[in-house]
Amino acid sequence: MKISLFYKPSLNKAYIFVFAIILITSMPNKAHASFFSMLSGIFGSTKVQASEKINLKTTGIIHNSQNLPLLEASIDPDMKNIKNIPNTDVTIIENQALLPNNSFSNATSGIENISPEGIITYKVKKGDTLSQIAEDFYVSVNTIRWENNISGQKIRIGQKLSILPVTGVKHIVKKGDNLAKIASKYDAVTKDILVYNGIHKEDILHQGDILIIPNGVIKTVYTKRTSSHSYSYSTSLIAGYYLRPTSGRVTSTYGPRRGGFHYGVDIGAKRGTPVVAAASGVVIKTVNYYKEGHASCGGRYGNNVRIKHPNGTTTIYAHLSKVLVHVGQKVNQGNLIAKTGNTGHTTGPHLHFQINKANGSTIKPVFK
Repeated sequence: MKISLFYKPSLNKAYIFVFAIILITSMPNKAHASFFSMLSGIFGSTKVQASEKINLKTTGIIHNSQNLPLLEASIDPDMKNIKNIPNTDVTIIENQALLPNNSFSNATSGIENISPEGIITYKVKKGDTLSQIAEDFYVSVNTIRWENNISGQKIRIGQKLSILPVTGVKHIVKKGDNLAKIASKYDAVTKDILVYNGIHKEDILHQGDILIIPNGVIKTVYTKRTSSHSYSYSTSLIAGYYLRPTSGRVTSTYGPRRGGFHYGVDIGAKRGTPVVAAASGVVIKTVNYYKEGHASCGGRYGNNVRIKHPNGTTTIYAHLSKVLVHVGQKVNQGNLIAKTGNTGHTTGPHLHFQINKANGSTIKPVFK
């Protein structure tokens, strides 16, 4: 008869509870969350925490350790679904951000902090240049200048720089500000500001709020005068100026994502597909020493070509398998310059095509 008492539900729970206590005390600190969820299920807990009640009210879903949504980092669209990166380490910044050590080349050792807005505090190291830092963090040189009140190229070892998460400017909302006014001030697109910052037209801006303005510019910025010509970026000029650089369909469009921005368009094409100059100009930079084989080779762009055009813009052709031109070479629109590939941050062979203005901001590609 005593044996039957052992199977009573209350005693059964008591035995499990004692076993659980012993097990927990012998487990390492990083116990799996599902174990505790199992215990709560065994003991029939039906209480909902305050935060869960809010979730239930707003979404109809009670979040627990099994269905809690994962936080997604702001990353370049080329890095979506990336797999099997060999020898990849991760840096934890301020106990809140995960940063792959290969994502910013040699820059990660200088990162000291990342703000909630994604603004990085970077300490200048020996050998750093302003242009290389901009390249490492995938922003324009002017973006760093504007945020740090730098007028030229000079930086010093140990200097701390604020690096915005995208090319553009930071704006602190002041009394009387509205989105249209802010967009006009920085020559930006209202929709880009909305999407990037995850806000809606009907949302109220509060004094002191921090907004990142993608592709925003400070119109009074100091620039080294290299030409007396002024360049027009009218829609009509851009629309008829560039030839489609390769065949294939657009797999990733230009524009903002919440917390991110894709500066060009991705055109899916088989490896080795010809790439031509979108417009006539002079080759100002080539990178042709990275080998394909794993997704992280060659930084963001991998092998790439950059061409400066008479209208003041620069086009970038990235992730190439082969470069067929050299620096200083003049090319005509439609001339063969490279072959598509899979170098840099990619998930497959394609061409990343990008148009930069003289001030470093970008233009949505529109082809003939």
